[in-house]
Amino acid sequence: MSMPVTAPDPAARIARFSVFDLDPRTGELRKRGVRVHLQEQPFQILAMLLEHEGDLVTRDELKQRLWSGPVFVDFEQGLNNAIAKIRAALGDSAERPRFVETLERRGYRFIAAVEWVTAGTPRSPAAPGAPARPAAAFVRLVTDGRTIVLTEGGHSVGRDPDASLWIDSAVISRHHARIVVRDGHVTIEDVGSRNGTFVNGERLGTACPLKDGDELRFGTVPFFVRISFGLTGTAPVDDRE
Repeated sequence: MSMPVTAPDPAARIARFSVFDLDPRTGELRKRGVRVHLQEQPFQILAMLLEHEGDLVTRDELKQRLWSGPVFVDFEQGLNNAIAKIRAALGDSAERPRFVETLERRGYRFIAAVEWVTAGTPRSPAAPGAPARPAAAFVRLVTDGRTIVLTEGGHSVGRDPDASLWIDSAVISRHHARIVVRDGHVTIEDVGSRNGTFVNGERLGTACPLKDGDELRFGTVPFFVRISFGLTGTAPVDDRE
């Protein structure tokens, strides 16, 4: 799949996710302000995944970006080693990914929420007694014989086999809709589909929030939205990283 490069605003150059900051200009990855060693090629792959948060980045796209021209190394082994180094730097797991998800034989997808901020923007520590941050949303789309779990981040919906939610139906456009799960909120927008996206019978014109129990329809294909929430404390930190 050929994806348009949607680079963030030039002024917002730090990619912030979980306890990590990645600066594409300086080539630095930091965890809680402390630099994490990551070699150039794994760093560039991670930066590319962050640029396309929630979307599949194919192995071919990574090869064209980072292994272009005459290649004298084993690309498959080189890519697999680079992904392993990224996971080691992030404390991630291939079996239970929190950051980099493998789509077997196709490529990789960054599944955590990413925020692009201006260089030098400090993190905002929660003050004592501050209210808890929004609870994490656990989102499932349910239809006959099928349940799709949506993780934090962006999810494409369509007939394209590379879509996060692939629907093999002639009434579905290749690129039909996009669902975003972020900070306890779930939103959906149609992306110019032929047969429309509907929430509780109303065709979408703009992005719309979703809530538990909503009836969602892509063209004529129905799903029910199930959303539950996990409790989070004030300024939670995941020490598995």
